[in-house]
Order: sequence, then C-alpha cells, then structure tokens
Amino acid sequence: MERHLAAVMIADVVGYGRLSQIDEEGTRARFQTDLKDVFEPRIAAHHGRLVKTMGDGILMEFYSVVDALRCAVEIQHQKAERNALAPLERRVDFRIGINLGDVIIEEDDIHGDGVNIADRLQALAEPGGIAISGTAYDHVKGKLPIGFTSLGEQMVKSIAEPIRVYRVVLDPAVAGKTVGPKPRRSSWQIAAAVAGVVIIVLGIAAAWRPWEPSPTAPAHAVADARPSLVVLPFDNLSDDKEQEYLANGFTEDLTTELARVPGLFVVSRNAAFAYKDKETKPTEIAAALGVRFLLEGSIRRVGDEMRINAQLIDAATAGHLWAERFDGQWADVFELQDKVATSIAGALKLRLISGQGKSNFAGGTSNPAAYDAYLRGMDLYNRKNTPEEFAQAVKYFQQALQLDPDFGAAVASLAWAYWDANDQRAAAMGISAYDAYDKVFEFLEVAAKHPSPAYYQLVAGLLVREHRSDEAVAVLLKSVAFDPSDPWNYSELSNALNFNGKPKEARDYLDAAMRVDPGWTDWRLYQAGLADFGQDRFEEAIGSLEKIDFQSPDPWPKFFGLQILLSAYGHLGRGEQVAAYKEKVMKVIADANDGEPSQLVTQKYLVFKNEADIERLLGGLSKAGFPELPADVDLDPKDRLTGTEIKSLAFGHELRGRNTVPDIEPYRRIASADGSITMTVGSRTTTGRTWVQGNFLCNAYPKNLTTCGAVFRNPSGTREQENEYLSIYRISRNEFSVVK
Repeated sequence: MERHLAAVMIADVVGYGRLSQIDEEGTRARFQTDLKDVFEPRIAAHHGRLVKTMGDGILMEFYSVVDALRCAVEIQHQKAERNALAPLERRVDFRIGINLGDVIIEEDDIHGDGVNIADRLQALAEPGGIAISGTAYDHVKGKLPIGFTSLGEQMVKSIAEPIRVYRVVLDPAVAGKTVGPKPRRSSWQIAAAVAGVVIIVLGIAAAWRPWEPSPTAPAHAVADARPSLVVLPFDNLSDDKEQEYLANGFTEDLTTELARVPGLFVVSRNAAFAYKDKETKPTEIAAALGVRFLLEGSIRRVGDEMRINAQLIDAATAGHLWAERFDGQWADVFELQDKVATSIAGALKLRLISGQGKSNFAGGTSNPAAYDAYLRGMDLYNRKNTPEEFAQAVKYFQQALQLDPDFGAAVASLAWAYWDANDQRAAAMGISAYDAYDKVFEFLEVAAKHPSPAYYQLVAGLLVREHRSDEAVAVLLKSVAFDPSDPWNYSELSNALNFNGKPKEARDYLDAAMRVDPGWTDWRLYQAGLADFGQDRFEEAIGSLEKIDFQSPDPWPKFFGLQILLSAYGHLGRGEQVAAYKEKVMKVIADANDGEPSQLVTQKYLVFKNEADIERLLGGLSKAGFPELPADVDLDPKDRLTGTEIKSLAFGHELRGRNTVPDIEPYRRIASADGSITMTVGSRTTTGRTWVQGNFLCNAYPKNLTTCGAVFRNPSGTREQENEYLSIYRISRNEFSVVK
C-alpha cells in the first residue's frame, strides 16, 4: 500500500440541495462551469491535480501546501467576483478545506485520514471561505498576504484526536495576523502548571473577567474579499428640523442602492442607525460592524435647492479616501443619489449596474413629489408611533400612490400598514381591524404589478402560514437580489427554511442576517433555537431560547419560543424546567386570547412542512404534559380517529352537519382525494387545502392561518341527524356525517 505526504484540498457547494430544488439542471450546469473555468485553470497554475469530483464536491492534491492555499484564495476571489454579477438564486458558493497529511494512493485516487480531515475542515469554513488544519497553518503562516482566525482544537467526525483549525481571513488589513483562542495545552502541561497557577491566581483574580468572550475575530470578518461599507445616517443641516425624514430616507435608499453594486458588501440601515446622534469613533464602528469603509455626510434642503456632502473613510487608516459636494434641485434628487453612489463605487474601484437608479429599483418611482410623500410616511411608520401618527403614515403612502400609481414600494407599504393595523390603529384610520385585514390583499394585488422587497416579504410570510414554504423561499430569494443589505430578507428566509425542513440552511441565512445587522434579537434567538431543534440538538436549542426576554412587550418570539423550549425540555426529560415553562406556555397562549391552550394552537402557528418535524414538536410537548386538546373537551379517547381513519373518512367525500361552537350554523365540507377542499359554514364558502398531520385533520385557506383538529366518533349520533362524528378545532366544534 503506497502512501505519501500531500496537501489535500476539498471544495463543497454551499446549500447544493436547496439550489437543486430550485433549479436542478441549472445548478449542475453552473457547478460544471465553475469546475472548468475556475478550478481547473487555478489547479494547473499552482501545480496541483484534480483527483475527482464527488457529487457537489471537488477533491484536489498539491505537492506544496502553500500552493494549495494560494490556489484556494484565488478561487474564492474569482468566485466572489462572478457571484457579484449573478442573481442571488443563481450564485454558487464553495466552502474549502485544506489539510497537510498522509494519504493512501490507489491508482489515481487518494484516501485516508489526510483526506477525511480536509473534508471535515471544509464543513467548518464559512460560505465563500477557507479552513485549514494546524499542520497546514504551521507551514503557510507568514508566506501569503492573508490573516487567520484560530478556532482552537475541534473534535470532528471519524477522527479520534482533536485537530487545530484556522479560518483564512482575506482582508489585507489583517495580513500576517492570527487571532483567536490559543491551542489547548496537553494534559501533562496542565498538570505541571497547577502549582504555578495556585501561586499566581490571587494576583490575577481582580483582572479576570470570565463573562467576557475571547478576542476572536467575528465570523463575518472571515474570508470575504469584498470591500465592506456602512452608510452612516446623514445629518440634516436644514433649518427645518422636520426635514429629518429626508436625511433618514436618503440614507436608507443610498444603502439599498450601494448594496446592489457588484463586489461591494453593505451592512443594513438598522445597523447604521444604531449610531445615529452618537459620538463614536469610526474605527469603533468599523470594528463593531465588521466593515472597512464608512460613508458619512449631510443633506440640506432649502425650498427646491439641495446640497449633499459626503465623505468616505478608510477605517484601516482613519483617513479620508474620498469627499465631494453635490448641489442640485429637489427635482433632481434621483440624479443626485446616482451621482453619490457612482462616486463611491468609483472610489472603491467598483462599478454600478447599468441603469441602476431610483426609478429602476424594484417598486421605485421617478416622481420627486411621490418620493417625498413616501419618505414622510416611512419616517412615521418606522418610529415608535401613536395610532394617530400611524394613520398619518398611511395617508402619506396613499398620497404617494396617487402621485405615482406605479410606485410599488408605496403600495406595498400600504399593505404592510393595514397588516399591522390593530384595533387602536384601525380606529385612527377610520376602519375596523377586520376590514383592514381584507384591504391587505387588495393592496398586494396592486403591488404585484411592480414588486418590491416589502411586497415579497409580506407575500412570503403569508405563504409560510399556508404551508407553502417552498414558494416562500423562492419569493424571498428574489427579495434578497433586490436588496442584499436588508436583514429582514435573511431572517424571513431562515424562518421559511426552518419550516421547510432545512434547519442547517436556515442557520446559514440567520448568520447572513447577523452579518448585515450584527446583534442578537429575541426573534433571532428564536430562529437559532428553532434551527437547532430541527436537528435534534435540544441542548443547543435550549441555550438560545432561554436567552429570549420573556418579559418583553414583543409577543411573538416568546409565544413561539416558549413552545419550542418546552418541547425541547420534554424530549430531554427535564422535569423541573418542564413544570416551570409549561406554566409560562399556558399563560402566554391564554394572554393571546386565541383559544384554550393546547397543541391545536401550536399547529396554527408552527407550520412545519414535514411530518417528522411536526412529530418532533408535538412529541416533545406531549412528553412535557402539554395538552393535545382544549381543557373543555370531555370525550372518550377510545372514540378518537387515527390519521389513517381520518384520511379514509374525510377525503374524496362530502361531509354535512353543523357548527355547534361558536355559533350553530349549517356545515358542508367537500374534499377531493388530493386535498382540495370547499368549505361552507352558514352563508360563507371558501376553498383551500386539507391534509392529515399525525392524528389531526388540518386545513389551510387563503387569508387565514392553518387550523388543525381532532375527529371523534359520536356514539349517540346517527346519519339521519348528520352527527355521527365530532371535530374539535381550536375555537370551533362541528358535528357531521358522510353523505357522499
């Protein structure tokens, strides 16, 4: 058996399954194109050998580990440039792992631990990034203009001993530097040091802060070769302080426009506005947000005259890379925006997309008056507003739409406003909350003609509610392509993918949200916990979910998070925590006034596509003693139908009877074998989809949330009375018989 020492490199496509689901043939073709146009030329240039491809993976061998790493860096640079010019849904990212180790030779193939370690390393790399082993690091450090982040020793699958792992940092500002945890000492070193530790521990106790993290480089700083930028809130220099909305809106739109520049990474408006009106050093902002460049400026409007001052700061030197003043008329506001964006791109040696401008942006406008009304509305809508201010924002959106009927972002904002209209807001708008809900769908029909990110985000949320998470993912990928700086795009993708049965990819998009808008929110903690829960990582899920602020006035993270947390505790058999959190779950559901606490409420909101995922959730809740059905249901469990029995009874048949709760009304249900359903209650008829979920019968209708219920035989019922069966839903109760 022949062996030799080799530098082994493995590249693997990020999210290949998701990409193939969207476009299998296209994804495979793009993989082959990358192999031919990117990998093979670089491998040859650096004296390497393409050993083989393995599905969506590529195995390579080099004589020199320096050559291997140089090849990997060039590949990731070239891929970043190619991806910047491609729509998001067509981008193919690779993770790369490199190891220097012993390999076994069999004809043209290689295998053994040296190869296995390289494969484990690529899984530890960031998308578009590179991870290398400690043996490789020892030979390449200081030889290339790159930096490294140490991940310390890591245990990996099928390898008995821990391996040292380093991520490559492509930012020239950290070239030659290595940051992160120092390698662990072996047991004999630790034992020998114990006596010394006892002597010096009193001297260092005052300086030790165990609650502070080690000074590791943030994940978002790793292996991203693109220039990175934050657009800080522009100052309003107008005498009229009410012109603040203009400075805020200009900042937000400039952020969006620059985020669409190929090859440029821009953090979100949310991240930037955290520094509004604060005296913070540019270097501190750059370090906190993980960016190299900062754009700051001011805007002044007097009547129709406008002046914009802007300057670009390089945080690496704290020097000004570029500064310029732009004068013009309010009627030329879009041209001024384009000039600023073009100048910044030029200073960073990048170029705008041809035709990029406000009127060309998805759902945009070329009407300055409509734009002004829209900005005024967004300023009121985005702040903590009173019902009256909320209603005024709606009026501004309506005004913008009247001035430009094709202003897609304005009508999408109207849809969102009516979606957010609670009883108090609706009253201020002169409408009932029920009627406001119906208006949402009217506005979405109009917004679909000129779609914007706001339109896609709301549509995706509705699709997830209807158990159509596949479609939601496709919609959100379009939204990301329009505005890569919006963290809500990535958060909603994470949500859709979690419910679509793809928790690993959901976590990748949550990380992307953290990159453009650093910081943990309760919603992100919930999404992180949900992603771990979906992988049976219950301890990790608990670690995230327990950090949610359950006293926060924001109801949804705690409403969802508590139910996932209770299920995780149920799976782990944590009796003490189960008792404490079961009480909290019961209370938060009761406070929502959405029916008696039960798993019927859970299934209304936590809408998993796959049976295994819903079984995981409900199984844990059952182990925790959380009731399947409302407390007022007093029926014999022996009379309850199984999922198979429900399928036979309710599909391909017509059911007829009556609603008994909340009102007594005639009831008629016709379901085809494939799950199409027509439901009539009283005088109201609606169509939708129906399916069996475990031992529950579930229905989803447009404009409504999912409803799942249990079905029981009625021992005293008769066909003549049309009450042989009883169905128990979250709020309603039905009695019925099969009539056809």
